[in-house]
Amino acid sequence: MAILVWITLTVKDGNCNQVLELLDSPEGNDFTASQEGCERLERSVEHANPNQILLTELWSSKEDWDAYFEMQQAVRDNNDFNRQLMELIEENGIEIKFSEVNKSKRSNVPEHVQRILDNDKDYKHFLVVHAYVSDEARKEMLTPPEKRDPPQSRRTEREWAQENAKRKNATVIQHWVTNEDFLYCHWLAKSEQDVYRTLEETGMEGRLINSMAHEAHWYETAFRNSAKITPNLPENGYNW
Repeated sequence: MAILVWITLTVKDGNCNQVLELLDSPEGNDFTASQEGCERLERSVEHANPNQILLTELWSSKEDWDAYFEMQQAVRDNNDFNRQLMELIEENGIEIKFSEVNKSKRSNVPEHVQRILDNDKDYKHFLVVHAYVSDEARKEMLTPPEKRDPPQSRRTEREWAQENAKRKNATVIQHWVTNEDFLYCHWLAKSEQDVYRTLEETGMEGRLINSMAHEAHWYETAFRNSAKITPNLPENGYNW
């Protein structure tokens, strides 16, 4: 179960800026945000009382936070962070509270998108290159819906995502269509064969397009807003 950690620091008068500088140092919040299980970290200053600083942390589990908290005590004793902080805050000036978070209700994104945000290890990322089998196939795929026979309604991006979410073993999460003879898709799947199997089930493979899937061993995205250390590089420095 994910947790929110609420840490309130009560600062001695006149020391707020010094504490903020300390928290913004590499040994402060950056260090915390880089730890396994830390998904988000924000700091704020209470508007009515500038001597109170609030740190809000989202962690994947209480176990992750406990492991971090025990480890950071020794690290920050050694680099002098703890001594500097304790001199700037009131006695007993640290209050820590916890609350549970139901991650499935954090947002209304489709299930397969949530799997990306959660970095689900059961799924792999694939870059799939699709080539139109003919000019007729290209025209069938790219003709505006209202100009087809019979005319159809245009779908929203959300409807497209929700339809893809129904496919459990392989699903498209992004695609790019150019003026060239190829289109490119980002798939999330359990295996390469699941990508091809899903394309065949939709009636596209061999009729409209021919596809080649490449597993992406190194995948990073700004959408995750993650502080986890990446990438997963090959041990031999050449390939996976």
